[in-house]
Amino acid sequence: MKLLLAELDKQFEVNIWEPKERNGDMSTNAILYAIEFNNYLAGKEYDGIIIRGDRYEMLALSVIAVYKGFKIIHIEGGDLSGVIDNRVRGSITKLADYHFCTSKESHTRLVNMGVDLDTIWNFGALDTEFANEVKPKRLRDKKYILCAFHPIEGEDETELDKALKEYEWYDIIRTGSNKDYGRKYGAEEFSPEDYINLMRYATICIGNSSSLIKEASILKVPVVLVGDRQRNRLLPKNVLNVPCKTEKIIGAIEYQSKNRYEKDLTYYQKDTSKQIAKQLLKIL
Repeated sequence: MKLLLAELDKQFEVNIWEPKERNGDMSTNAILYAIEFNNYLAGKEYDGIIIRGDRYEMLALSVIAVYKGFKIIHIEGGDLSGVIDNRVRGSITKLADYHFCTSKESHTRLVNMGVDLDTIWNFGALDTEFANEVKPKRLRDKKYILCAFHPIEGEDETELDKALKEYEWYDIIRTGSNKDYGRKYGAEEFSPEDYINLMRYATICIGNSSSLIKEASILKVPVVLVGDRQRNRLLPKNVLNVPCKTEKIIGAIEYQSKNRYEKDLTYYQKDTSKQIAKQLLKIL
């Protein structure tokens, strides 16, 4: 969101508010976040509220915003992925007033959902725009594998660890995951810019983060996408999806380590942030 916020600051008064981080389960947290959002928005007079993605916290915010009469601007509606995300994203779409999608496929999907064509714009993904703008900088000398994996129900992350154990001559960087399903994987944290550059120079990227689909597509890095978390996601050419099974992951690593890719423009358009900010200035 960094580039978009910079563009919005030129034309709007922008308020950013971060709710308290919680460690409970998603259903309990959703209730608590809804109360927190409700209290924060009391007495506010915003022209619009920007909501991005498919997180359950954002669904809570959407419901509160609708009841309070705020205009909702949803970014990344019409995408598909796995687990419960599609239901959450689709629910936000139905509540939102304006929609900025990430691809032609997502634009078509929103139209098919009955969204007014005059409220949908496809300016590409903010993620890929940001990744494309980050200045290249090599942060590690030794060859490494970048792993960004979020545990979900029905998948065992030890299958991934057993596969990575076969590549111990590489450094393995495991970024810290969310705890949506009560489990944590990895612990390393990086600035957005450093994360992009670690991805840029990785021998291979492995995991189930959407960043391995969007940001990695513009960086030409081979990706092994593990399991069902991003099932149904529109995949760039550099991404190979396999089940969360040790032998499947190893086979995919072997295959992807021999491949070289060019920039994939599935999610990329030039000046995404500027185009969104310009459109918001027209409609708000």
